[in-house]
Amino acid sequence: MINGLSVSGLELWLVDRVAFECSYLRDLEAVEPWNKNMQFGTLVQAGIEGFIKTRQARGAGKLIANEFENQIALYSETDEISFWTKLATQMVNTWISLYAEDLDTYGIKHSERHHEMMLELPSGRSIKLHGYVDGEGDDALMENKCRGEWDETKLAEEIDLNLQVNMYCLFHKAQHGKLPSTVWYQHMRRPAGFAYRGPAKRSKESHEEFAGRLCEAIDGNRDYHFFRYFIHPDEQRFNRFLHACLYPMLECFLDWYEYMSLPSKQGVVNKTHYMMPYGLFNPFMEGTAERYRAFRMSGSTFGLRKKSR
Repeated sequence: MINGLSVSGLELWLVDRVAFECSYLRDLEAVEPWNKNMQFGTLVQAGIEGFIKTRQARGAGKLIANEFENQIALYSETDEISFWTKLATQMVNTWISLYAEDLDTYGIKHSERHHEMMLELPSGRSIKLHGYVDGEGDDALMENKCRGEWDETKLAEEIDLNLQVNMYCLFHKAQHGKLPSTVWYQHMRRPAGFAYRGPAKRSKESHEEFAGRLCEAIDGNRDYHFFRYFIHPDEQRFNRFLHACLYPMLECFLDWYEYMSLPSKQGVVNKTHYMMPYGLFNPFMEGTAERYRAFRMSGSTFGLRKKSR
């Protein structure tokens, strides 16, 4: 109620309401080991933020070093964090050599700037939203992703209903009164993951030696490690996202929040709060194509038929 609902908070609520309750209503966090899938991306984004703000490689290096210290203070895996920090530094340096001049071309001037807004829903209720945008200017946005792998065609097909991209656009429209003309959607491949086609660790190779070979692979095979495309949002597609996706979700969220905020839930029928059961197959989380994909994206019934039984 004070800070607003973030993109990551909404995403967590959609997936696991009990986890949202623990994190946001009870202020609890899980005690977990360091995770390269999450923390490598944080290191890379710190470097990109530093470069956007200073336009200097040493500015990128300083913020990576700050993030390294933050992670060392929280976790005991010093060698592992050092290994991935070296790779993140190489990733950012190669990113700079590829795209530094494009920052001015697309007017990207800010990184990790905080946005807050009040959004009025169709019911007349309002909800406060907030978030940090990876990169932005007066008429353009940037989103950065570190992934183990990606499907370029699938990414493009799904972008109209992508939560983070559309939330960035919502913040931009609230500030500037219009959608951005361009969203720079940047992907960087996390090394040494599943199905990675770069160097594999040799049996007698040290961590330092392996990191050096991975750094050479990142810089030497840029097409494999870096992919981006440009989105040009338009009002019709954006409004479809709002009415088909965001508004209904937020109305449901407010119903849930009102129930969870009741001083006593005795005798009140719970229609909104449930524990997610185990053993579910979720194609959205698994990254596989769901069966009603064409209908979800465009309303087309192509590939569908009346049930045979």
